[in-house]
Amino acid sequence: MADRRFAEFAQRKRAEFLDGAASLSWGQIWLRMANARFALIDALQDVNQAQADWTPHGAIDAADEGTWSIAEIMRHVITASPNIAEIIAATANGRTVVKGPPGQIVAPPSDVDDLRAQVTRVSERLLSVGNAFPDAINNETTVPHAFFGELPSMAWPLFQEFHDHDHTAQIQTLKSHPDYPA
Repeated sequence: MADRRFAEFAQRKRAEFLDGAASLSWGQIWLRMANARFALIDALQDVNQAQADWTPHGAIDAADEGTWSIAEIMRHVITASPNIAEIIAATANGRTVVKGPPGQIVAPPSDVDDLRAQVTRVSERLLSVGNAFPDAINNETTVPHAFFGELPSMAWPLFQEFHDHDHTAQIQTLKSHPDYPA
């Protein structure tokens, strides 16, 4: 039953991404992606090292996002953002590029201040991806997403918006846990 619900959810989100890609201007899409990224960055601003490393699950399982600490979320964002930026730019230019699987974390562990700076750097790159666009954006070339299927260039920033909102909510849930370090 859970698999069927997830498949229906993924299908519904994919339809939303595709509808937005077809009906919204790049400026509207960019603003949605940027606002979601700014909310994510804002959620990280007051986090200290103890808070960044804490998880209510005791141990962190890199394959299970539900166990991640804020530091793991930051490392994931640092890993995923350049991949998404590259996919957006490539597909807008009619090229296909397939990047690492979802949930992947390859950014090395670091202190929270360094992670915050890295999140800012990858965010600057992500939000400037439009500088790599041709005069006419190719919306026919697609790259597959593991859960949402084939997505064209302008659907990927809408996926990124969803992705950032998801991780912002995850951070807020950790912060609201009764055992979250003060």
